[in-house]
Amino acid sequence: RPCNAMGHFDGATVAWWSPETFPVALVVALLSTACWGSWSNTAKAAGDRVNFAHYYTDFCLGTVLTSVLFWLTLGARVAGREDVDGSRALFALAAGGVFGIANVLLTTGIALAGLSIAFPLCIGTGLVLGTVLTYLVDRRGHPELIFPGVFLALLGVLANARAYAKMQENKAKSGAMENDSSEESGAVDSSTRSPTSFRKNIVMCIFGGLLMGCWAPLSTKSMAGDEGLSPYVSFICFVCSSMLVGVAILSAQQWGCNVIPRVGAVTSVKEYINLSPMLHGWGLLGGFIWAVGTLSNLVSGGPLGFALSYALGQTAPVVAVVWGLAWYREFDGAPRSAVLYLVAMFGMFFGAIALLCLGGR
Repeated sequence: RPCNAMGHFDGATVAWWSPETFPVALVVALLSTACWGSWSNTAKAAGDRVNFAHYYTDFCLGTVLTSVLFWLTLGARVAGREDVDGSRALFALAAGGVFGIANVLLTTGIALAGLSIAFPLCIGTGLVLGTVLTYLVDRRGHPELIFPGVFLALLGVLANARAYAKMQENKAKSGAMENDSSEESGAVDSSTRSPTSFRKNIVMCIFGGLLMGCWAPLSTKSMAGDEGLSPYVSFICFVCSSMLVGVAILSAQQWGCNVIPRVGAVTSVKEYINLSPMLHGWGLLGGFIWAVGTLSNLVSGGPLGFALSYALGQTAPVVAVVWGLAWYREFDGAPRSAVLYLVAMFGMFFGAIALLCLGGR
């Protein structure tokens, strides 16, 4: 039986798997944090060997296959409770479409504006707006603890961005970073950008953040109440819609319709088909990891409250930084200012997680 936001059983029964206690639901929510902070490693592993459009197509395909796999196993092959309203799928489809656009805007913003600019604008805006809107749909938890936790997480995002900015500045001053490596890391020299293109990139990042903050409340609405979909079916609708929107945008870019600027060279379906299984595998693996994280977030939202689970998931940047420190050695030789920002970031994120956990009790 699922439990309510206070950790007590509410007496309702569901056919699909759901965490039965608050601690288990909390662990599942933190799994989403780990997965959301780790899937991008597959994009780094693929590197320049895979065109961005090819990687993103495999990523989307991986999310769809994973969603079906979990519905066939943990999802009990049902759409919801006995009184499920099939029209709720429209909210899940809308959530997926919104996310599909937002994710393309985020990845494009990182490539064109740089990580230190795109990340706080897009992820920071999405974190705050998404939590607020989701809480309006699902008012469980203690807002006096949840929203201060969200504020600390926002400060952590900003500190993370400043740490990367200081690191890039240090590399530029020492002359250790070449032009091609700066492009690979998502950093863009401000001297090479025109004011007009820079403003367009900023607007794109902000718009992406606004959209990123809108998918969670729509997804929550699809699952709310006895007539809502199960999280497993809601997720299938979500990823199918996201894939259709994402692939449509990428396809339009290949034909010269660059409403959203294209990342990477023009490519073709033939080149995609001719990729080796290993190179296809990186995108599929990335989609699997992201899908496990997102589904964990949705499943834990039932017992915890969807605003709380979403906010916990959005602390994922701290996991990405741990990968950068321990595996990629991104901050070897970093200046003292970058290290201080990293220390502040960890403190803020851990404080945010603590407040969010207490806010669900």
